Amino acid sequence: MDQNQCTIVRIGIMKCTGVLQLSAAKKRQKTIISSCYHEGALKVSRPIYLEKDLPFLYLIHVGGGYVDGDVYLTNLNVEEEAELAVTTQSATKVYKTPKKPVVQQTNIHLKKGSVLEYLLDPLIAYKGARFIQETTVHIEEDSGFFYSDVITPGWAEDGSLFPYDWIRSKLKVYKKDRLVLFDHLRLEPDEDMSGMLQMDGYTHIGTFLIFHQKADKTFLDRLYDEMEAFDSDVRFGMTSLPASGIILRILARSTGIIENMISRAHSFARRELLGKNGVTWRKY
Repeated sequence: MDQNQCTIVRIGIMKCTGVLQLSAAKKRQKTIISSCYHEGALKVSRPIYLEKDLPFLYLIHVGGGYVDGDVYLTNLNVEEEAELAVTTQSATKVYKTPKKPVVQQTNIHLKKGSVLEYLLDPLIAYKGARFIQETTVHIEEDSGFFYSDVITPGWAEDGSLFPYDWIRSKLKVYKKDRLVLFDHLRLEPDEDMSGMLQMDGYTHIGTFLIFHQKADKTFLDRLYDEMEAFDSDVRFGMTSLPASGIILRILARSTGIIENMISRAHSFARRELLGKNGVTWRKY
């Protein structure tokens, strides 16, 4: 693919505002970044080893936010037995898009026995924002995948919420080339973000996804008990997915509550499935 072009499904070929392509491989019992390319508004930090043999990467947007007509492409490849943790440096802000929506496409490939923890900061959509997100994940045998997504409305100086125009988010997960999850989230709020029948009166939505060979019904029950102990104004539900997967969906009225719940679920999953402690990303 021409590095200055990116293909967006049903939208055609556009010049990208930012491109990131990265591969991680295991070498001498340690995961290293085997190749990395970025251009435009997308950059990535040097790997930080907060845990032995596991690189943590921070995705960086060098602009002040996503604006009208921006197009972003990210390709992540985790080779056999490699482990990688990826997050963002800060929240993603989408501003008014009067002519063209912002488009973000992410493609992830996990080879046999690999693990990717892909937990991004919230997406904040301001007044007049239109945003398309498409994430496609290919998982091979015995690999593990943790993923989070948080969508929140922007706010005005007086603290009131801005209703964005709309958000389209599609997540597709393939295991052994078989589609095992197609999650299509469409948000189009009216003028009153907290009105009845608008996400059941809630304004913020979060998703936490797990694919792991040990993520069975017993694990789901234990995770549910862990989440049920969370004492706050929140609604959540979870369900088992084909091919050893679990999805957790959260509705709340603040970003912090969702972040705390996802952090708790992530820490529990790390401990139970990976035999590791919870992680502190050390962003601030």
